[in-house]
Amino acid sequence: MTVPRLWTEAEIQTFLGQEETLRLEFKAGRLLDKPESAWTADLSKEVSAFANTEGGLLVLGVPEQKVGKLRVASEPDGVAETITREQLQRKIEGNVFPYLSGIRVSRVPLSSPPGRVVFVLEIPPGSTAYQANDGRYYGRSEFEAKHLPDHEIRVRMARGKVARALLFFRLGSISLSADRLAELRKTSSAALEAFAADAESAIGRYPETFLDLMSAKFAPDEIRFDLSIRNDGELTIRDPSVELAQSGSSDAFGNLGGDRSVARIDMTGEILYPGDERLIPNSTRTFRCKPGEPIAVGDFIIVWKVFLDNALPSMGRLDLGEFLQSARDRSIGQSARG
Repeated sequence: MTVPRLWTEAEIQTFLGQEETLRLEFKAGRLLDKPESAWTADLSKEVSAFANTEGGLLVLGVPEQKVGKLRVASEPDGVAETITREQLQRKIEGNVFPYLSGIRVSRVPLSSPPGRVVFVLEIPPGSTAYQANDGRYYGRSEFEAKHLPDHEIRVRMARGKVARALLFFRLGSISLSADRLAELRKTSSAALEAFAADAESAIGRYPETFLDLMSAKFAPDEIRFDLSIRNDGELTIRDPSVELAQSGSSDAFGNLGGDRSVARIDMTGEILYPGDERLIPNSTRTFRCKPGEPIAVGDFIIVWKVFLDNALPSMGRLDLGEFLQSARDRSIGQSARG
């Protein structure tokens, strides 16, 4: 998931049609029209769940609608603009225990409906187990917050006492076919004007230009990305070894250092202090897809394991399809604004 530095109404519009995921949750604005005690309790559970899992985005003021068998984000209904960012942040931080640092709250005014705003809460993964104000601990499944059993709570409480690594995708660049075609059209105005006047003559005069235009029209979107490792615990990590496998239906990370089914990357000589991040060597990839064709969530699953010195391995799953589609949606939104 790619998070912008500054949220805008156009960024909020890119959520339309998206499903909730492990790291993304939508809440209708009418939730915050209820008594404060009711919505505080609800948000406390969601923040506890994100902090106890992988972190993520909680978007307030965007309801869902049913489309076929799916529930997807619909047009924003917004939260009353009388609720301030500081008020919301204080209520959240004061109802999750222990204190969770790093929560970022962004307030985005809406042009429609008037007098309403959307709040985007960026919630980091925590370093221990976090309790909601009802006294329970929550974690996230694919689409909801759920109670954590005792053994899961104990695992999370031990986060700061053992070495712990986290893998994630890092966006490099996006090149959209539509953008390349639009740019080429700007530099080919003479040929296009000639084509409008006499197509056959224009093709004869500008064969290379029209060949380039046709190639650009059918060229794929290209998304470059890397895998990165972060020390998510409170102990120093030395010489980690990363193991990658694929469980999705498609070849997302083929030839990454070896056999397609399992790849092993030794990061000999690397030292990661708590909070440090490093790009994983040889993990840069360029993904190509047809313009306008959605990238399916669940088709490109990376199962990862990081072997650590004197500690149990850290492990998890990454959905490359979700990451790529989200990055492309945001780039399309930025192109439309430009």
